[in-house]
Amino acid sequence: PEDKVIPGNALVCAADRPFRSLEKFGGAFLDKFECSEVNTAHSAKILNSLSFIDSPGVLSGEKQRIGRSYDYTAVVEWFASRCDRILLLFDAHKLDISDEFRRTMECLKGNDDKVRVVLNKADSVNPQQLMRVYGALMWALGKVV
Repeated sequence: PEDKVIPGNALVCAADRPFRSLEKFGGAFLDKFECSEVNTAHSAKILNSLSFIDSPGVLSGEKQRIGRSYDYTAVVEWFASRCDRILLLFDAHKLDISDEFRRTMECLKGNDDKVRVVLNKADSVNPQQLMRVYGALMWALGKVV
C-alpha cells in the first residue's frame, strides 16, 4: 500500500476507523482534520498499531482573541479520553501559557497519568539558562495544575 492522506470527512464515514463520533464537532473541524497513513510493510510490526495525533498549535495573542471555528478543548477532551499518552510541548524560548493553553490543560484533568511535559529546544540553551527555564516552567505550570 502507498502512503496517503485521508480527509476528516472521509474518516468519520469509515466504519473501520475509530473517528465516527468526531462528526459532532462539525464541518469546520473536519475540514482541518486529516489522517496520514504510512506504509509500514518494511517497518517494525509495532507501527501497525501505533497512531500519533498532532493537534494544531495552541493559539496565543491576537490569534487567541479571534478564536477557532470549532470547540478546540472539546476535541482535545475527545482524543485525551481515548489515547495512552499526551505530550505537552513547551518551547524553551517561549514559556508563556496563553488562556487557550490554560483551558486545554484544564480539560486534561482526569488524564494526569497520561500527560508528559516536553521542553522543546532545550538543547539550544546553556545549562544555566536551562535551570532558569525549568524553574519558570514549573512555576507557570504550578499556577495551572
